Amino acid sequence: EVLDANYRNELRFTKQILLFSLIAIAISLTGVFGLTMFESEYRRKEIGIRKIMGSSTTQILYMFNQRYILILTGCFIVAAPFGWWIGQHWLQGFAEKTPVSPWIFILSFLLVTLITMLTITVQSWKNARENPANSIKTE
Repeated sequence: EVLDANYRNELRFTKQILLFSLIAIAISLTGVFGLTMFESEYRRKEIGIRKIMGSSTTQILYMFNQRYILILTGCFIVAAPFGWWIGQHWLQGFAEKTPVSPWIFILSFLLVTLITMLTITVQSWKNARENPANSIKTE
């Protein structure tokens, strides 16, 4: 009964971590969406000039995505060792220990990167596809 109670508490703790992780991902994606929207509007004339000078929509989207890939990589380099340390510390309390595999961190990084890149691409697509004459003559 004591073991069952301990594992029931751990299961409840795992569900809470999952819930708060999903909330944190939703908040961060909202922030990325807002930052991308602000940046694409702020750089609207630059996008128009780049289009006039011959840049394709793909190149403009790559320009936006490249910056965020660097930010995500930096965040991953800082957060992965910290997450590994927390996982190791948490697993020390169990009788049967399982190793913390690096694939967990790599898959989560790839998933967050994919979701972020989709968010950025969808938001930047509107300004990248716009007629450059409209963006330059706004002022």
